[in-house]
Amino acid sequence: MELFQNLIELRKFRSTNAMWNSLQLNSPMSVGYVTNLIESRTFSNKEEWRDFYYQSGHERIRLGSIRGMSKELNLNYGRTEEELKGYGQKMYAELQKSGNPLNITLAECVFMVKYRVMGETWNGVIMREKNTIENMTKIFPYCSFEKVEGEADYKYAIDYEMCLEGRLVCALQIKPMSYEKGFSPEIMKAKRANKAKNDLYVKENGVPVYYVYSKADGTIINHDVVSLLKHSLQMPSAA
Repeated sequence: MELFQNLIELRKFRSTNAMWNSLQLNSPMSVGYVTNLIESRTFSNKEEWRDFYYQSGHERIRLGSIRGMSKELNLNYGRTEEELKGYGQKMYAELQKSGNPLNITLAECVFMVKYRVMGETWNGVIMREKNTIENMTKIFPYCSFEKVEGEADYKYAIDYEMCLEGRLVCALQIKPMSYEKGFSPEIMKAKRANKAKNDLYVKENGVPVYYVYSKADGTIINHDVVSLLKHSLQMPSAA
C-alpha cells in the first residue's frame, strides 16, 4: 500500500514540532483517538482512511448538534477537513507572532496538520505490518507470508496468509497492542465485527486466524503466538 508523502522541507517541518505540542493540536481532544479510529475498520488505501476520518468528523458535529458536544465525542470521532484547516490557520497565526523566520506559508501549515494527523498515523500502521512480517520471516524462514487482497482483507479481517511448502497454515492479523487493550465503543465494535469475519475464514478454510501484536519496528509483543506456531510446525522453541 502507498504511504502518505511529507511534501514539506524537513527543516520547516521539524521547526513546528514544539508548536504542534504547545498548541495541543496533537491532543486527543483536538483530533480524537486517531489510532483507535484507524484500527476501527479495514481500509484498502490511504484515501479511504482519509475520507473515513473526515466523515467521522462530520458525524461528530452532527451528534454534537443533537445532544451537545462532549468529551466522548471529541475523543472518539475524527475531524472535518475544515476543522483541520482551522488548526493550520492557528499554527500559521502563531508563527507570525515569532516573525516566521522560515517563511512557512498558510498552505504548508494546513498540509502539516493533515500529514501529522492522518499521514503519520497511516504510515505507522503500514510500516508496522511490513516490519512485523520481515521479523516473522526471520523466525519462520521456511514459511511464506502472502499479503491478502483488499477484498479478502475486508471479508475476513486478515492481513496475511502463512504457508509452509504450499500448505496454508493460518491467517494473521497484525495490530498494535492498543487494539488489544482498547475498550472504546469504536474498538469494541471493530473487535466484534472482526471476530465474526475471522470465524467465517476459519469455517471456510479450516485453519486458525492469529493476532500478532507488534511495535512499529516489527518487534512482536505477544510471544505466545510465536510459540504456538512453532509448536504447530514442530519447530524448536528457541527463537
